[in-house]
Amino acid sequence: MGPAMYAMDFAAWRVAVDCDWRVLDVAPQELCMEREVMLSAVIQAGRALSHASEELRGDRAIALAALRGDATALEFVSTQLALDTTFILEAAAQNLRVLEVCDVEHREDRELIRAAIKQNWNALRYASPFLRCDADVCLEAVQQHWRALLHCDEKLWNDREFMLRAIQCRWQAFQFLGPDLREDHALVLEAVRQDAAALDFVGEALRGDAAFMLAAAKYHDVALTKVSPELQEDAAFWKSVVQEIDHGWRLAYVDYGPSSLCDNPEVMLEAVKRNVDVLSFGTKKVRSEPEIVEEAVRRSWKAVEYAANVNAASIIEAVKQDWRAISLYMDHFYQGPTDDLSKLVESNPQIVRDSRLSGNAPVMLKAVRQEGSVLRYATEELRDDDEIVFHAVAQTWRAMEFASMRLKGDEDLVNLAIRQEGLALQHAAPAIRGNARFVMMAMTRNMAAFRFAAKFLHEDTKFWDELVRKFPTAWIRWMRYGRLDVIGLPGFGGLWEL
Repeated sequence: MGPAMYAMDFAAWRVAVDCDWRVLDVAPQELCMEREVMLSAVIQAGRALSHASEELRGDRAIALAALRGDATALEFVSTQLALDTTFILEAAAQNLRVLEVCDVEHREDRELIRAAIKQNWNALRYASPFLRCDADVCLEAVQQHWRALLHCDEKLWNDREFMLRAIQCRWQAFQFLGPDLREDHALVLEAVRQDAAALDFVGEALRGDAAFMLAAAKYHDVALTKVSPELQEDAAFWKSVVQEIDHGWRLAYVDYGPSSLCDNPEVMLEAVKRNVDVLSFGTKKVRSEPEIVEEAVRRSWKAVEYAANVNAASIIEAVKQDWRAISLYMDHFYQGPTDDLSKLVESNPQIVRDSRLSGNAPVMLKAVRQEGSVLRYATEELRDDDEIVFHAVAQTWRAMEFASMRLKGDEDLVNLAIRQEGLALQHAAPAIRGNARFVMMAMTRNMAAFRFAAKFLHEDTKFWDELVRKFPTAWIRWMRYGRLDVIGLPGFGGLWEL
């Protein structure tokens, strides 16, 4: 430096320091006592604090500014500040390496280290060896980040209680389990419970352990992709999956199980107890097993669709549940006229709703004997069959509605229906509904049958005369239906005058 520099005034020196703190090496000593000058210098480089006066080295703001960029500047901080716990904590908040160079007493101070950890979990790396063995202190760091275990004493990695608490904080912590704990199911499962990704770090022994992998699968379905090759082919394991997981049948047969399960009767039997649709995945041999098919059909008639063979007991059970089962039977198993369908009809007369049975006279006859209303599903030809229709009406008068027009005019048939219920008159042929004898017979059963009588009877004086004499309340109907047409006719004048 030339003589000109030494001739500079203080203002010029201040500008020079603002440009380069190293000017302090040759600057007047008085300049190092100026607070603003030193603050500008330490902001540029922490070690500039070495030029500060003793008083400014104890200035909290200047010291913190110096330590923010260079933790080693702590050696130039006043002794009073360097021993101040609060100051060290404040400095560590902006530069964690301050803990590395601070006095050992600070690194052994439990409360200071805990406070520092709350600010930054990495503070644990600078704690004394004693504190890195402290479970509570270490857990505070682990709660922020599982990598804090890198700074814990390895003795803690073999401490079961500590590692359980650590894993509960962060599942990744289980990667640090000591040799004595790596096969501990409860610890590893705690990690798996939080995230199935934990299984990526599990050893082959655990991935081949049926009990462990089943427990893992209960937390995450995808755990089944991590089973060992041997366990993947273990039918007993998959049977447990089916039995113990609600949707285990789907996991075994749709998502993750081996193809060999499709030919395993024992596993399939358990699967159909949960969902009969799984039967569709079975081989023909399995779908022909009587026990499996019966179990599936007992739970749902729809299982008939998937069965390769259905015995009599199974199809009867299916038909009892829903008549539509007969359609599946007819599609896949019906042998033709030689098949005896009588027991199926007994189970559910509604099976005649299938178009292939609606024209089968023997089947229809048996059906209407049990449930006459199924006559509605009969073909036109069978609705005109005397025997079938008579048996249907004998079972229920409502079957009259579905009889052919010819039979609706059959007096014997109508008489059979009306004896059950007068309202059956509504289904009789017009000629019957115009027959006073049948109308009065129907009204004997149910007065409301009157409304189904032919209209021309309303004008029949003889009919009204007989009606009024036979039924005490017939005059009410006369007032509603016959009065205007019979006023002035012989025999009714008196009533009108009244």
